[in-house]
Amino acid sequence: MSMSRPPYRAAALMVAVVLAGYLASLAPTVTFWDAGELIAAARTLGIPHPPGTPLFVLVAHVWGMLLPIGNYAWRLNLFSASCAALASGCWFLVAHDSVRRMGIDADGVARSRLAVGAGIAAVLLTAFGYTTWQNSTETEVYSTAMLLVAIVAWIAVRWREARTTDQGSRLLLMALYLGGISIGNHLLALLVGPALVVMLMVEARRDPLGDAQLRRSEWARIAIVGSIWLLLIALGLGNTTLTIVTGVLALGAAGLGVRARQSAFAAVAFLIVAVGVSTYLFLLLRARQGPWINEADPSTWDALLGVVRRAQYPVRTPLDDPTVLHGVGNPGRSLALLGFQLANYAQYFDWQWAKSIGPTVPSPPWRIIVSLLFAALGVIGAARQQRTDRGGFALLGTLFVVTGLGLVLYMDFKPGPSIGWDRWTQLTDHEVRERDYFFVASFVAWGVWAAIGAAELSRIAVRRAGVTRWSAGYAVLAVALLPVVLNWKAASRQGNPDETFAQDFARALLQSVPPGGILFTYGDNDTFPLWHAQAVDGIRRDVSVVCLALAETPWYMRQLRDGRPDPVDRTGLAAVWRDVQAPTVTWPLFEMDDASIAGFTPFLATQDLVMHLPDSLVAHVAKDEAIYGKDAVALEILQQNAGRRPIAWSVTAAGRLFGLQPHLVMQGLALVLPMVPPDSTGLSQGLSQDPSSPRIDLEATRRLASESWRYGRLLDARSGTLDPTNAAMAATLALPMVQAGAGYFLRGDTAKSVSLLERAARLTQDSTPMVLLRMIRGKQ
Repeated sequence: MSMSRPPYRAAALMVAVVLAGYLASLAPTVTFWDAGELIAAARTLGIPHPPGTPLFVLVAHVWGMLLPIGNYAWRLNLFSASCAALASGCWFLVAHDSVRRMGIDADGVARSRLAVGAGIAAVLLTAFGYTTWQNSTETEVYSTAMLLVAIVAWIAVRWREARTTDQGSRLLLMALYLGGISIGNHLLALLVGPALVVMLMVEARRDPLGDAQLRRSEWARIAIVGSIWLLLIALGLGNTTLTIVTGVLALGAAGLGVRARQSAFAAVAFLIVAVGVSTYLFLLLRARQGPWINEADPSTWDALLGVVRRAQYPVRTPLDDPTVLHGVGNPGRSLALLGFQLANYAQYFDWQWAKSIGPTVPSPPWRIIVSLLFAALGVIGAARQQRTDRGGFALLGTLFVVTGLGLVLYMDFKPGPSIGWDRWTQLTDHEVRERDYFFVASFVAWGVWAAIGAAELSRIAVRRAGVTRWSAGYAVLAVALLPVVLNWKAASRQGNPDETFAQDFARALLQSVPPGGILFTYGDNDTFPLWHAQAVDGIRRDVSVVCLALAETPWYMRQLRDGRPDPVDRTGLAAVWRDVQAPTVTWPLFEMDDASIAGFTPFLATQDLVMHLPDSLVAHVAKDEAIYGKDAVALEILQQNAGRRPIAWSVTAAGRLFGLQPHLVMQGLALVLPMVPPDSTGLSQGLSQDPSSPRIDLEATRRLASESWRYGRLLDARSGTLDPTNAAMAATLALPMVQAGAGYFLRGDTAKSVSLLERAARLTQDSTPMVLLRMIRGKQ
């Protein structure tokens, strides 16, 4: 087929349409999970959790600096949206090219018009699938990864028409460069490599070049691309053995290239890949400067390799039972577990087209019908493409299999939070959240097939049923618009009750801590939004946040020890703390030296351990209890700071309090060990009558909830309308209000009790506040 100019203007127009749709549903601020960490890292040129994503941090930092509109979180959310919109333009071009190759002029349908229709459908189905849409309206690495996937897919398609020219070689080199830089963003983008190579091989075999030397040269280039891409995957995984093996393969392919007069191509391929991978040098150099966020501290070559290898995470192989720790005693992956994993994937596929219809589980009949429609369209499109465009079929088919079934087999996830509870009954047996975003590339590939399938059905309708071309086009558009309409409510982050909730929760948690305090948090959702609040919004930087999940790692222990909080800014304090004395912190959080930190290993207490603190306080660890790194850090912090700084546990992190419960006071979202014991007249036991449980500072909690905390639109709707993460965090926000409401009720102050309980009832699905309200009203 002769060279032709792709319809870039039409693709650009669709990019603008998609971006407009994303803007109408964009998160206006930070969201839960990784977004807070990524935004804070981009703002401070910091290093987020392994594998560090240096490319994302660098590009996002420049984007946020050059776009002087909106708050910083909104700017980076717009960055994700822009990447996803550009990716949809590439899928327009891929679908357009494939349909254009169908050769159907004899059927009486204008080939170019049908191809444009397929491209438009591909844009809508790939951009507004549920998972893609969710990824595209918050700050995450997946939109950037999918843009790289889409560009490489378009390069593969375009290469077919330029394979005999110098442009063809340059396109392959560009694909390799994108593969190289993708390591610095997310390994998902590398999974387009097998699809690229399989397509190159299919095209070279199906339509061999006429000259023998040209054929040898082309196969040499394909071998170089394929072997170097395997090397990139090995480098991305940080697997030394695999790196050596694939490195030898790449050198062997380079030797073939020399023999086939492709030595320049081989040399440039290795060079540009090295340039792409070099983004990881940023981690090494920046870590040595001690940025505000410096996860895993990759300031040495060994530490950098540990980041690439994700060494701080538990080992899990594709052969393991993921609900059991790796090693001796792991029973291995069973067929039953694999069945649940495949069912999880089918569940995520079902969400892509009409997530707003009905509950997540079980899938309602109408959503199943819509999913079956798109499953059928995908099968029709794949079948048609297999007959008329073998190279395009190889591209999409390989991408679908590798990023769908391939990832199911390789990632070996635990059952998702919404499946398998009859067999796996413990919370730890399930993933902490749904993992649909890992499979997003397979959903996109299916969306392109469904677009081609819709175009094929319209062609058949025009040819055999006498349907007009315009009617057929409208039908294709209507089908492609279904995900836009049927996913909007579930995927949109704007105008929802929880649109600012992560930011509001972070503010509420930080403002619950007295001036100059220390705050223990649990994990991602009660830590990353706080990092964003402190690093980006400058809120309560006088609070030392201690994430207990990270406190198991030596690098984090060292950073906690060496860090210092900012002086107290009284203008930024909640009103309840304005007149409270604040310490001037000049001492470290604790004093373990590097050798002690590096040499620490968990152990069982061989006897009851007692730590005497100021004001006759005693921290206690019972005999035979395990002491982990986070416990050692907490005990060291208590010893160094009790009586000198307020020490608080977030209510989300109150699992282990070392027997200090009777001395702790709930003040908002924090259980506080204050510098000075509070006046007991303002305290209550709340719902609990156990004298050994923490008491509640009624007035401080009431004032925080009514004067300082922000709720956005959260009080406008019942918590049942929230997704599981936001619903759980909303219930957490309601907890101190319920406790304080109960305390005021027991004291006979029904007005304050009712005010707190009514607000709490809007935030939680727990029945306690409504039960208390009925009791109060029954006595009035």
